[in-house]
Amino acid sequence: MPSENVTAHPVQLRYVLTSDDLLDGFAAQNRSIARPWYVRWLSTLLTVGLLAVVFVSSAVSGDVAAGTAVIGAVVVFIVVVPVVVGFSLLLRRLFGGSRWIYRLQVRQIMRGNPALSQPMQATVTDTGVHLSSAAGQSTTSWAQHQLHVETDRSFVLLASERRGGAVLVLPKRGLDAAGLAPLRSLLSAHSRRIS
Repeated sequence: MPSENVTAHPVQLRYVLTSDDLLDGFAAQNRSIARPWYVRWLSTLLTVGLLAVVFVSSAVSGDVAAGTAVIGAVVVFIVVVPVVVGFSLLLRRLFGGSRWIYRLQVRQIMRGNPALSQPMQATVTDTGVHLSSAAGQSTTSWAQHQLHVETDRSFVLLASERRGGAVLVLPKRGLDAAGLAPLRSLLSAHSRRIS
């Protein structure tokens, strides 16, 4: 929740961004942005829908006898649907969420942007976040990071509640011992926390 009346001392972070930091940011964004159940189960729904369309079109066109189509539909809903749902749940359990999806993407981003691996200094103030490194400087206002997520290892600033929005990762290890509470205060004053 943006607030123009809050004044806090700037908080400085000094860190070198790692692949794990960026991975933490992407995973936090994925966990924090709610998706309707039908989007999470899209592949399962499409598989079942495709099988249903095949059976119905076969029965209507006369390629398969109506009795055979009904038996096939029953088999699909009794055998195939539970297998597809079970396989989907098994894959989610084995791969532990979205981290494995982003691992390759994070490596490519880090390899393609060597400036990300340089020592950085982030200064968080009432006006926004100022980043500086040997590669250059940039300043973003709070209007660009309206949301934030706190994880065990970082603060993740998000541009929006949509996938693909900008993500800015501020690793907690870059703070000194007294910087954690003031940073939380600045973030809660200028952006909305999501979890």
